Amino acid sequence: MGDYPAVIMQAVILFPFAAFLFTLPYILYNYHKYGSVLSIRIGIVYSFILYLMCVFFLVILPLPSRAEVLAMTGPRAQPIPFKFVADIIRQAHIDLSDPGTYTSIFNKALFQFLFNVIMTMPFGIYLRYYFQCSFKKTALLSFGLSLLFELTQLSGLYFIYPRSYRLFDVDDLIANTAGGMLGYAASFPFIKILPSRNQIDQISFHRGREVSFSRRLISFMCDIPVLGLLSGIIAGICHVLHWDIPYPPVLAAFIYYAFVPMTFRGKTFGKYVTRTRIIPYRKNRASWYQYLLRPGIFLIIMVVLPRLIFGVFIPWLDSRGVPAAGTALLSLTVAGVYFFYIFFAAIMAALHHRLFYEKLSGTCIVSTIKIE
Repeated sequence: MGDYPAVIMQAVILFPFAAFLFTLPYILYNYHKYGSVLSIRIGIVYSFILYLMCVFFLVILPLPSRAEVLAMTGPRAQPIPFKFVADIIRQAHIDLSDPGTYTSIFNKALFQFLFNVIMTMPFGIYLRYYFQCSFKKTALLSFGLSLLFELTQLSGLYFIYPRSYRLFDVDDLIANTAGGMLGYAASFPFIKILPSRNQIDQISFHRGREVSFSRRLISFMCDIPVLGLLSGIIAGICHVLHWDIPYPPVLAAFIYYAFVPMTFRGKTFGKYVTRTRIIPYRKNRASWYQYLLRPGIFLIIMVVLPRLIFGVFIPWLDSRGVPAAGTALLSLTVAGVYFFYIFFAAIMAALHHRLFYEKLSGTCIVSTIKIE
């Protein structure tokens, strides 16, 4: 029992790394299903992950050395059901004529069994409250979780060790399954106090009808790998054909953001993932030229124009003898204007306002989420 706090602390320390690996796929799943990411849902799911990590670490830690495992000669499994009852009685040393011995029933065997029951009670609570499992399904999943733990021990941590370093115990299966079922019964206060899963879903769907700044950002992040692949293809074709095309990534971005939405009803890959699409402002379907204008205006103003200023105009001023202080001030001013606009545009997007290239092209981004 003394090792348990240290084991739990190890799980807490490693939790941020597990959460990092889990976060992006889970955010993408939420945006694709609900169109939003709700903080209470994140809290529930992440606490469930932390709980599972703590339980799993309690099962496998502390890890012995390989030499220690090779030296073990004890039994690998305990296949007798309810043997824990005999262990409790054997350790109790109760004398019926002496009430003072009755407290000896609170011994290591009893506490070990109760610990295994309590360990899976939160599992049953989560299954009933958030995952909306029935009592039968909760019992089966609790048994399955316990069986996974026991097989992990029996296999020597999936054959990393030459034999099991902890006992496969049928009584642990009984205790863990009972704990899950007790957790199911004990979840009533959570169901009464916290919003139900259906309420959380409805709030998520309601928020998903609006296109938030974070949703736009996630959509763009999903498009980046596709843009990188397309840019590489264009660069490769240009190299093979000996074409000298300036700024292949800009051409790739224009092709992707113009012709992919034109072909797929206003959607890129990122917009498909986040359940959004491009439509004309206050109309049903954009015209072909609007799909061209939208990325064209953005790329000219935000990419091509700065490249011309910093790559052509300012070097030209230098060649004409303009003092370095003047060109530096001009560079700083241009950079400041663009930085200010990016900051301003982020605020505009957060307030669900259309940006300049959307207004000039007569388009907007809408959610395709419908209330279920």
